[in-house]
Amino acid sequence: MPSLLNSMLTRAATRLRELAHDDRGYTSETVIWIAVLSALALSVGALIGPEIVDAARNIRFK
Repeated sequence: MPSLLNSMLTRAATRLRELAHDDRGYTSETVIWIAVLSALALSVGALIGPEIVDAARNIRFK
């Protein structure tokens, strides 16, 4: 029985090492995160942008 347990642990460790170097889902996940963060940045810019532009136009130097 100990050899079966050893074999299972060895197979599990080998599979985990293989999965650690597998980047198949990384690209899709990165694209989704970039899209979400870009949409958030555009939304914040659209909401706050006009106020910043108005404040910049009202600056008076002495």
